[in-house]
Amino acid sequence: MENECSWYDPSCSLTWLSEELKLLAVWAYDHFMQGLASLVSYIPVPDFLLNAGTMEIPAGVAWFAAPFQIEWGIGIMVSAYLARFLVRRLPVIG
Repeated sequence: MENECSWYDPSCSLTWLSEELKLLAVWAYDHFMQGLASLVSYIPVPDFLLNAGTMEIPAGVAWFAAPFQIEWGIGIMVSAYLARFLVRRLPVIG
C-alpha cells in the first residue's frame, strides 16, 4: 500500500508520530510488566504453604454453588473492592 501523505501535510506527520508514541508506550508497558513478572518469580514460597495439602470443596457444596456461579461473584466482588480502594487513593476523588 502506497503512503498517501504529502511531504507538506503536517496532519499526516502528526498522525504518524502519535501512532509511534502509542507503540512506544505499549512497548515500555510490556517490558515493565515482564520485568515485574520476573521479580515476582523470585519471591520464595512460605514454608506453611509448602506443607499445606490440597483443599477441595465437598461435592454437595460444589453442586449447590454451581448454579449460582459463586466463582464469578467472588471475582466481581474482589475487583469492585480493589477498584474502590484505588479510586479512594486519588487525591481529587477520594
